[in-house]
Amino acid sequence: MRLEQFEEAINEKKVEMIKLGMRKGLQNEETIYCSQELDKLLNDYNRLLMEDKHSKPINPYVDLSSIILKHLQRILSIHHRYFFIN
Repeated sequence: MRLEQFEEAINEKKVEMIKLGMRKGLQNEETIYCSQELDKLLNDYNRLLMEDKHSKPINPYVDLSSIILKHLQRILSIHHRYFFIN
């Protein structure tokens, strides 16, 4: 799967999880499962970013959490309009 496909899948899964959470609650089994699927997509996406040939080499002196946070912020900001779909 390419980065763009991951981003689209992540956005769709976020929308699904939000809808489930609002409809069935955050402790609902389906919501939790959906959240786990989203986690897997995010982990796979991040792994692909790290392996991407076009990525800059990772500087070992840079805090890895700041790299992950930067990419998560990018993911979360993509197509925020999907949150308002009924």
